[in-house]
Amino acid sequence: MPKKTFYQYFTNVTQASCPDCLAWHGVISPDPASFPDRKDGCERKVLPFARLELDERRDMEREMKRLALDELERRRLFREGSDALGADNEQALALFSRAAGVEVYVVELERLAEERDRVLRSDAALRARLHALFSRAFSDKFGRPRYERFPEGVRYALETSGLARIRELFP
Repeated sequence: MPKKTFYQYFTNVTQASCPDCLAWHGVISPDPASFPDRKDGCERKVLPFARLELDERRDMEREMKRLALDELERRRLFREGSDALGADNEQALALFSRAAGVEVYVVELERLAEERDRVLRSDAALRARLHALFSRAFSDKFGRPRYERFPEGVRYALETSGLARIRELFP
């Protein structure tokens, strides 16, 4: 039996990944030309693997699809939370909590603080609750498998600097 090569599409699942790349994340094909050659700035790779790995890679594909869908849902929840802030703060906090259960990105918190500055400046209790929610979720994320591959010192530095920035954004 001739050796058969398959290919799998990988993108870096972050707040900056475009929805199109997320849709391709994990997809397997026998033809590398079947994948889009995107020039959108998303970090992506198409990696070859042998037929013998196909079952394992299909399991991996399902997990990668779940991660991509979770990221899209996280974005929706965060956007809706931002929209609700100032009008229905309890709803906003509930949405932010669900979004933060998936991932927390400081760059999005910076944008939120800038866009909702007026609401946040006028409500110290809301700022305190957002600070507590985002700090806890940000700290917790460094125990997830995707962060375990970072050296301990790097994880600690990322966590410490992120928590300091959250403290600045939601004093």
